Amino acid sequence: MLKREISFLHKLANFVGKQQPLRRFAISFGAILLLLLLFLPITAVETQAKSKKLIEYGWDAPPPNFFRQQIREMEQRPFDGVILKLNAGKEVFKKTAYPTSAFTQDRRDLAATTSTKLTDNFVVMWSGMDAGWDWFDDRDWAAAEKNIYNFAKTAKAGRFKGIAFDSEPYTTTSPWKYYQQPQQQQKTFDQYQQQVRQRGAQFVRVVQSAQPGTQVLAFGLLSWLKDLWATPIEATKLQQQLARHDYGLWPAFVNGMLDAAQPSTTIVEGHEWAYYFYKTAWFDATRDAIFNRARRLFVAPKNQRKYDRQVKLGQAVYLDLVLDALPGGVKDPRTGKTTQHFLSPADRFRLLEHNVYHSLRTSDRYTWLYSESADWWQNQIPPSAEATIRRAQAKIRRGQPLGFDLDSAVDKAVKQCQAVSENC
Repeated sequence: MLKREISFLHKLANFVGKQQPLRRFAISFGAILLLLLLFLPITAVETQAKSKKLIEYGWDAPPPNFFRQQIREMEQRPFDGVILKLNAGKEVFKKTAYPTSAFTQDRRDLAATTSTKLTDNFVVMWSGMDAGWDWFDDRDWAAAEKNIYNFAKTAKAGRFKGIAFDSEPYTTTSPWKYYQQPQQQQKTFDQYQQQVRQRGAQFVRVVQSAQPGTQVLAFGLLSWLKDLWATPIEATKLQQQLARHDYGLWPAFVNGMLDAAQPSTTIVEGHEWAYYFYKTAWFDATRDAIFNRARRLFVAPKNQRKYDRQVKLGQAVYLDLVLDALPGGVKDPRTGKTTQHFLSPADRFRLLEHNVYHSLRTSDRYTWLYSESADWWQNQIPPSAEATIRRAQAKIRRGQPLGFDLDSAVDKAVKQCQAVSENC
């Protein structure tokens, strides 16, 4: 496009130079308007496309020392950033904090590493909770707060964007389940909500103190409660259901984060539910779901405008599921019982391109690609996966349509899947 525009300008200049002054002015003014109409939309599309970033995360998440040693090789992959796991640790809600000295080498490695390709990186922090850890115990919170500060400080040392906060607990007890809390018999659900909201505000203040202008990439924000906001529900029944829900205390924590979030702080809804998408319409419906239905139900009135301004929509792609390459293989209970399993191998790769394309298209900035069976840094990836991902990225950059429709193949696969499973 740029060559054609430059050629047009040269021809226009020659033509205008031969005209009378008044006519020359009119022609020049009209030409400028025409160029603005032609060029600005192209520039807007290109700018928007460049702002879309694909982040890698999975069981192959590298530590800082690997990141430092292998950065040039890592830059060859089709990613704009990675999520790292620290050698110091991963879980945050611990009764005894990690020693600050445990983060020293991680910070040295990250500070010594630079990349013009991998520009949007994050440090992962899990919401795992030690047995007996209590939101009301100031000593427990002090340990968590020290961990939060050290995670954020380490992210800053590497000039990373911030923390990738995985709110899905991988411990026996969850910080978000009211019925698992140590004082559940003594304190009401409302009391726990108030306390968790205060801690959410403290969480963000600590992160901001360590890394001003931070971004918190939450793998799931209000999307974790999709089963509650997907259908209308009365306020009284909502409280009852939250008290029994696996993420019942999570909305209180989110509101706490919003209470204390400074204008320069961004919170990303990572929307892990997109793992299970295979329809274009589902991607298109996400924004309304997150910023209308979920917001109305769970965001406090005082935080509504802040939520609209500072929460950004992300998307997720689960490589293993899309390609029917689940890490447990035949031992995985999902194997043979997913829609993707009933697609042809060629259509699975088309689905991968479809999901990467529409994730990037509908996100505000970040799409994170997750895998458990692949290892991008040890060259253990499905054949054609990288080329497929690059194809989707190229179409986004150029403002091109996807160019194919998978609906008929997917509909057929859904019917076959439903014959053997209810989870299709």
